[in-house]
Amino acid sequence: MKKNIFIILLSILLILILFYFYDEREEVLNKRYSTNNIYVEYPFFNNNRVDYYINSYIDRYTSNNYDYMFIDYDYYSNNRDIYLTMYMYGDFNNMVSMDSSYFVINSDNINRISNRDLDVNMSYDNYSGKTNSFIALTFDDGPNYNTDKVLDILEKYGVKATFFVLGCNIDGNERIIERMNNMGMEIGNHMYSHKLVSRLSDEEIRKEIKKVDDKIFSIIGKKPTLIRPSYGSYNKRLVGLVNRPIVVWNIDTLDWKYHNSRRIANRVIGKVSNGDIVLMHDIYSATKNSLDIIIPKLLSDGYKFVTVSELKKYN
Repeated sequence: MKKNIFIILLSILLILILFYFYDEREEVLNKRYSTNNIYVEYPFFNNNRVDYYINSYIDRYTSNNYDYMFIDYDYYSNNRDIYLTMYMYGDFNNMVSMDSSYFVINSDNINRISNRDLDVNMSYDNYSGKTNSFIALTFDDGPNYNTDKVLDILEKYGVKATFFVLGCNIDGNERIIERMNNMGMEIGNHMYSHKLVSRLSDEEIRKEIKKVDDKIFSIIGKKPTLIRPSYGSYNKRLVGLVNRPIVVWNIDTLDWKYHNSRRIANRVIGKVSNGDIVLMHDIYSATKNSLDIIIPKLLSDGYKFVTVSELKKYN
């Protein structure tokens, strides 16, 4: 009898402990509702401060008079930290506008990076009658003397691209960084000295990133919002150290290997599809020459060249 009572009491105690830890966890759930012409899907956190902050963001847009509106999100978590990006798509008078805001959330505070820093406000014709496929050209390891020639071709065709600049190449090429920015190109962080991040300490990685951020900020007044680690190599440790998207690629032109414009172009044309990110290097002459083959062909095929940040919003 005493043994049975002990087992019952122990079972009750275990259940209470489980309920306690279940209630304390920072669980992420889908929360959605639809009212009038507004459809909302966003994460609900078991934290009043966080949920209040997100609702404030949503309320800012649901008060607008859109014909239709959709709110979505992306997030990933690192221990108790949650990296959250909210996306708003509003349709008014046949025009779609897009906006997003980035949050870093933990149990103690909420740090909101303004949507202006993310450079994602845009609009486009929702009823143009033509469906575009969007791709992003990305260039690594510049700037150098050849980068200006690459920019000349991009300007000739009126297309955008994303440049992941190498910090050690910035000094003496500040004018090129200014030109990229003035042309509406996106500038990303490619570390300072192109070292393999897996061989660096946490502090060394932070310094590699910060030196590039500071140099670019001193030139154009804003810091990169994207990072491409050297060699495109990253792991969970790097993800935990940076508070911005890590961008790699899914089409490698191997321009560093071939140095042949036709061969580089052939690795893109006929293989590219909607949403692809193409890796190139603006420091090679053959890469520059290949753009005169790639860009007009893909434009004629209905592709639109956008920055990496724009690509995520369009797709």
